[in-house]
Amino acid sequence: MKLFGTDGIRGIVGEKLTEELAYRIGRAYGLVLASGGKRCSVLLGRDTRVSGQTLMENVARGLNSARVDVVIAGILPTPAHTYLSKIYGVDGGVMITASHNPPEHNGIKFCDGEGNKLSQETQMEIEELALAMPVGVAYNADFGGKTMIDLTLVDRWKEYILDSLGNPDFSGIRVALDMANGAGFEIIPEVFRKTGATVLPFFTESDGKNINRDCGSVNVDKFVKTCLDNNADIGFSFDGDADRIMVVARNGQIVDGTDLMYIFGRYYAQKGKLVGDTVVSTIVTNSGLDRSLGKYGINLVRTQVGGQYVQREMTEHGYVIGGEENGHMLLGDIGEGSDGMCIGLYLLKIMKEQNADVLDLLQDLERAKIAKSDLHVTEEQKKAVENGALEQTVHEMESRLGNTGRIVLRTSGTESVVRILVEGEEQPLLDEINLILTNKVKEL
Repeated sequence: MKLFGTDGIRGIVGEKLTEELAYRIGRAYGLVLASGGKRCSVLLGRDTRVSGQTLMENVARGLNSARVDVVIAGILPTPAHTYLSKIYGVDGGVMITASHNPPEHNGIKFCDGEGNKLSQETQMEIEELALAMPVGVAYNADFGGKTMIDLTLVDRWKEYILDSLGNPDFSGIRVALDMANGAGFEIIPEVFRKTGATVLPFFTESDGKNINRDCGSVNVDKFVKTCLDNNADIGFSFDGDADRIMVVARNGQIVDGTDLMYIFGRYYAQKGKLVGDTVVSTIVTNSGLDRSLGKYGINLVRTQVGGQYVQREMTEHGYVIGGEENGHMLLGDIGEGSDGMCIGLYLLKIMKEQNADVLDLLQDLERAKIAKSDLHVTEEQKKAVENGALEQTVHEMESRLGNTGRIVLRTSGTESVVRILVEGEEQPLLDEINLILTNKVKEL
């Protein structure tokens, strides 16, 4: 598809993502929802990016032009928006966010009236309608929908998460929070304070231009030092829309999505809540997780990279735990998508219940040795990789790894990036193969 990537539509504002495109996408989504003439409504939210308000207004105008009513919930985390889209009685939801991407980027995420990500078929239908619209459609449409604003909706999400976890008491625990100057910068510290925890919030000075800037779950190194300097018992680092989480242990060790899948998989299994004795993840998750969960009779099912594929697998089979190494975690019995705040609170609950530090919960987790690179490339280089230009090279390198290794070469669905992952037993060989593949990509 030309517009949609791994999770909605993303790009640099003013280049790929323009006000007119936002309008077209809003109108196209509205036309899909309102096919057959039915009256529909959509919930809109956004993160803190300076471009968010204008893009949201244009999406709303596009929806209105298709005779779809709009409810604007303001700045809120994506998981809050997803939950509210389900319980508020709307037919769909649109979230204006580029998640973990830099401030100059923005994006448009979608969900249906049940909080689920849209199918590939629906995305394609929206894209085809948007691209087929004539120039100037924004000025010629017949507006029929209405727009209202309700900034109190997010309170329902906060109450729901705390109620779902039994309104836990974390008094005496020092919790550092890296809010990435993003959508949860006010909301999430408030929720943690309600548990009685001593809350140390950082990166909460959002100005619309500093979201994810040297902070957040993809830039967690600075936050590690912050946690250590402030004697935090634990630290939670979120991304710009707070659907990801990275954890910093008391000693400064970073706990990622693979670690969390192991902890939650074992915990749910112990409680008899792990449907099908299965955890869902993606092709890039460390293969040590397969072996570690397998020791406890837990299966790991892999999908393509992207939360939509993990969620789809979970929904199809009724599985309750899914996640990605990058910190996306889905609990099918709480919420409808990846929710960083919920995972952080739930992890504290597990630690308190088992009287264990987060590192104690990870003692038996194995990790395969890896070498990896994220390469910023041109669109031409990215397209060449997608079209299989390096398939033969990958095959040759995998033969050198033998049966104990593997290679994942893929492109990002949200950026002009090629990602290389090499797993195996001998680190020098992994590093050598990673370098060979890196050079091959650069030569394209």
